[in-house]
Amino acid sequence: MKRMNPFNRRMNDAHELGVLARIDLNLIVAFDALARDANVTAAATRLGVTQSAMSHRLRRLRELFGDPLLVRTRGGMALTPRAEALVVPVRSALSGVARALSDPGEFVPARAGRTFRIVAPDLFDALALAPMLELLRREAPGISLTMVPAPAHLPDALESAEVDLAISPTLLDGDRFDFEPRGGEDLRRRVLVRDGFRVFLRPDHPVLTRARITLRAYATLAHVLVSPRGEGMGFVDRYLAEKGLSRRIVLRVPRFASALAVLRRSDLVLTGPAALAAVAPELESRPVPLALPEYAVTMMWHPRFTSDPAHRWLRDLIAKVVAKWSRRRPSTAA
Repeated sequence: MKRMNPFNRRMNDAHELGVLARIDLNLIVAFDALARDANVTAAATRLGVTQSAMSHRLRRLRELFGDPLLVRTRGGMALTPRAEALVVPVRSALSGVARALSDPGEFVPARAGRTFRIVAPDLFDALALAPMLELLRREAPGISLTMVPAPAHLPDALESAEVDLAISPTLLDGDRFDFEPRGGEDLRRRVLVRDGFRVFLRPDHPVLTRARITLRAYATLAHVLVSPRGEGMGFVDRYLAEKGLSRRIVLRVPRFASALAVLRRSDLVLTGPAALAAVAPELESRPVPLALPEYAVTMMWHPRFTSDPAHRWLRDLIAKVVAKWSRRRPSTAA
């Protein structure tokens, strides 16, 4: 590997320092606020300054970058392509500076005060949040959690520390769930648990009068599909198609909680993770009459934070909680 000439390295460092010396770093903080809110008034509120002060900073930013950065559209203010390109590197840099100035180097959970932001499907919330909060109460009372919806581009949000961790289910045959982010090839991953699928339905569902649910009977039932994007077919439909069959999807909902509420009061059925039995024990579940792959619940983060003590502690805490409830999950074959 060719080594950089020390003189060239010094020249690069001097150039970078020269660029920074000409910039009021408070303007970069203002840019981040404007990019988050796409609104001058909201950005001013976020930073605790007046609207006129924020308007002045926006004018200076436009002069600095030679670009309008924020422009008016029919739907309100929007970022220009130049501003969009700046969002991730600026947010990532500010996050690094904030951590360097506030982190004394040692993370002591019992004395720490911090909020972690996590993206996860609602099934994870239902199964893991209560035991996580109990552990936090005992071990790290100053730590709080914020569960946030998946941003438009999750890998960028993880890199910039807008999101600390993401929990995602992934089929183990290589197919992807709707939940898994696109473009996350460089993210670090840790498999928390593997699980299978079952058919969930109300206890007095008419199909339960049969000895078992056959594949053809399964295909004729009315199905609810959990789809965060609210469109397209589910992965089950691909496996049915290989058998020359299809099913009727009567309802699509973005969350498992909504699907379970519907199952309790209808003849719809849901093909979902076996772990749902712990959330809705009042529902019946049966084996899926179709060979489906297992799925893995995977924790993802940006490699920038792999060695961060606080981040590593959070990952271990989540792994501990998931391992505990996964030992009690029902069999997918019973």
